[in-house]
Amino acid sequence: MIDKLIVVGFVLIVVSSAVWLYSSLNQPTGRDLSDSPAINYALDPIQIARPDTTIPVLVHAGARYTIIPKARYQINGVLVSKKRYIKGYMSWLSPWDYAIIWGDAPNYLPYLKFEQMVRYCMFQLKSPSQVDVNKIANQMGNNHLIPANPNLRKAMGKAQKHDLISLDGFLVNVIGQDRKRRISKWNTSLIRTDNGGGACEIIYVTRLRINNTVYE
Repeated sequence: MIDKLIVVGFVLIVVSSAVWLYSSLNQPTGRDLSDSPAINYALDPIQIARPDTTIPVLVHAGARYTIIPKARYQINGVLVSKKRYIKGYMSWLSPWDYAIIWGDAPNYLPYLKFEQMVRYCMFQLKSPSQVDVNKIANQMGNNHLIPANPNLRKAMGKAQKHDLISLDGFLVNVIGQDRKRRISKWNTSLIRTDNGGGACEIIYVTRLRINNTVYE
């Protein structure tokens, strides 16, 4: 009996150690910004004309991704929903979508419900009389995120609903070629007032701040 308990205890220690090691290896490295001003989500996103920047072609599991920068971009806001994508060869390139609101839109959060699916984000009105729908539509974005490095890829999963978020990087178009050499194109929106298909921003993220921690 004692021998069995020793074996069980040893197995539990090994499993716990493996879980701890896996968790440690998959934690992103960030810097604390507690002494810095909080993220100002009252500001509109900042977009600067097409940058003189080249992003290397990415290759993964037989797929090839050409990323074309269209504008330098920064957005601050409140995260109202996030969704992880794992199916389709574009999901490796852009594993997360963040739905973000800014400006006056966060004032309406008690009256709104957000839902993401198939790369779209929709909102429902809990109390229509309390909501300026045009303001929400113009101060909300569903952002397809392309991490610039493995640390950012890990960090993107840490954000939680209602966190303050700041994203820096580039709005980009993507030309993808899967392992069967089939070509698809994915273009970013370059304005904040559009809606429907093609209205989402595709962001090549070089810096991510979640509340008081920044990842690069």
